[in-house]
Amino acid sequence: MAMCQMCRRNLLAGERYRRWRYAGRDATVCVVCEPEVIRAGWVPLAERYERVRANGLSGSVRRVA
Repeated sequence: MAMCQMCRRNLLAGERYRRWRYAGRDATVCVVCEPEVIRAGWVPLAERYERVRANGLSGSVRRVA
């Protein structure tokens, strides 16, 4: 499970995020926190967004409805 390194929130299945680099380290940052990391001068590692994958959850999540 991915976690945003700025707000420390666990990212939900399907949620968009991007990888950033600061102080020689790579970090995962959610879309909501991106303006803050841009102001802080972090560098994006990729121009495209990625999404949290939900593979493997179908066995543990019960379908409702």
